[in-house]
Amino acid sequence: MTFYEKYKQLQNEAFLTKLLTDTVYATMCLENQEVSKPKVNEIVLSTLKEQQLKSFQFFPNQTVK
Repeated sequence: MTFYEKYKQLQNEAFLTKLLTDTVYATMCLENQEVSKPKVNEIVLSTLKEQQLKSFQFFPNQTVK
C-alpha cells in the first residue's frame, strides 16, 4: 500500500493546503510568533507552487501549471 493509497485525503490540494496552513499558524502562535492566518496561507501556497515548479509533486497524477 502506497502513502497516497493509505492517506487519500492528502491527494486533495485544498485539504493539504488547509492542513499545512493550520499547522504552521498554530505552531507559530505557540512560539509567540503571531502572523496573520492569510499571510501564512499565502506562504504555504507559494511554497507549494515553488516546489511544483521544481518538478516535485505533492499531488500524484498532477501536471505542473
